[in-house]
Amino acid sequence: MISVGLSQIGAGEPLDTAKVLSFQTCMTSGCHGGAGLDRGAYNIWRNYDPHFDASATLTNGRSSAMARQLGIENAAKSKSCTVCHSPMSQVPPSRLAEPPEGHQVDSGVSCANCHGPAENWLLSHTRPDYPKDALARLGMRQLGSAYQRANNCVACHQNLSDELVRVKHPPLIFDLDGLLVAEPKHWREGDGFSAAKTWLVGQAVALRETAAQAAREPGERRTAEIEGIRALLKVTGAGWDDSGKDLIRAADEFAKRVSGAPMNPEQSRAILFKLLGDRTPFQSEAFSGVAQEYRSWSIGYYAERLTLAIDRLNQSLVASGQQGLVAKELLDPLFDAAKPPESFDAVTAAEFVRKLDRVLKSAQGR
Repeated sequence: MISVGLSQIGAGEPLDTAKVLSFQTCMTSGCHGGAGLDRGAYNIWRNYDPHFDASATLTNGRSSAMARQLGIENAAKSKSCTVCHSPMSQVPPSRLAEPPEGHQVDSGVSCANCHGPAENWLLSHTRPDYPKDALARLGMRQLGSAYQRANNCVACHQNLSDELVRVKHPPLIFDLDGLLVAEPKHWREGDGFSAAKTWLVGQAVALRETAAQAAREPGERRTAEIEGIRALLKVTGAGWDDSGKDLIRAADEFAKRVSGAPMNPEQSRAILFKLLGDRTPFQSEAFSGVAQEYRSWSIGYYAERLTLAIDRLNQSLVASGQQGLVAKELLDPLFDAAKPPESFDAVTAAEFVRKLDRVLKSAQGR
């Protein structure tokens, strides 16, 4: 698999012998424990970020029930669960720097899980003149581009093994822009940031990961999801081409290309109108490469991601100072109509299209 996820601290880092430092290293008032956006990262993470309490999920009743079905005695101590919910517990003791006396060991998803082991770059990263590529060589994970961010997050926000699906783990839909909006920000976006581009890169990376997982665990359900995402990328008109045989590489290269190019509000608006207006995925001959009994699932996966796309692209226009195209009172019913893919059928698809038509008509009048 191509992705570099939250759990992969020390795996494949430029200096894979660097010590992983705990959050106590970052929390002093002179660093990230002070006031203001630049210095308040620790307090934002500690008090508002759901990543801080990610490990607590493993102690609730739902996790316990899933663990019993999987033959796991304690979810909070199983690598199958902590790999995403408490990734610091995956780090070998030899790689962990000793925390200051009296401080707890990190739980949840901590600073190092996103930014990398800090032993070799801790002092250098405070210098504004220090080159980013030099910091990267020292092991500081770069997160400035949509592609870099997607690679850092996708492993835990998209991939579910067949076993976890079987025991009813909540479904995961990787929507990078939506995740970033929900994340309490402890950073400032750089010049040229585009929420619409972030959304599109996220979808390409989601396809890459789903295709990679299908290679490991093939099945019709996963094929249906792959075809739904492929259709979404094609409808955007953003240059998606998967005519080659290697879908994983095609998705990765598309994500890189989109991430490295500017995207202005006019382009975002054009993509949104294409998504609102194209009915090809709802036609009877759509998804012919999927087994007949799973074609409605592909429509469901498409509708699910399409609704999120409309929301994210519409909000990206508003964030850029443009008028939004979709009113909330029309978008909410569309979310209601986007049923879980496995419950999609001809009736639910027709109802979804009717509501989509209303959204399109309203957008055309703006």
